[in-house]
Amino acid sequence: MEDKIIMVILWLGGSLIMLFLSIPLIMRMVPPNLLYGFRTKKTLSNKDIWYQANKFSGKGLLVISLFGLVGSLVLFLVRDNLSLDLMSWIAAVGILLPLWIVFILSSRYVKKI
Repeated sequence: MEDKIIMVILWLGGSLIMLFLSIPLIMRMVPPNLLYGFRTKKTLSNKDIWYQANKFSGKGLLVISLFGLVGSLVLFLVRDNLSLDLMSWIAAVGILLPLWIVFILSSRYVKKI
């Protein structure tokens, strides 16, 4: 399989995973734990804060995943005009930068509640 197609599939797969992980957080279905969710001392210390913070961060993950799905489609459509290196950079920045932004916004949100 062509390396560029693999890159698109990886980005698509990562976006789908984030989508499926975000939904239980938004729906407040994930109890406080040490593995899954927005975990800080404050969120782990109080169930109400946990659910509020994870609903907020889950919505951010949902938005990221939707942009990721669109981004993977765009990468697929323009793959012949891009080098593999450029596609790799676009995918890395397209995933890591939004995750960082959601982390910062979620951290600020937790400080306010």
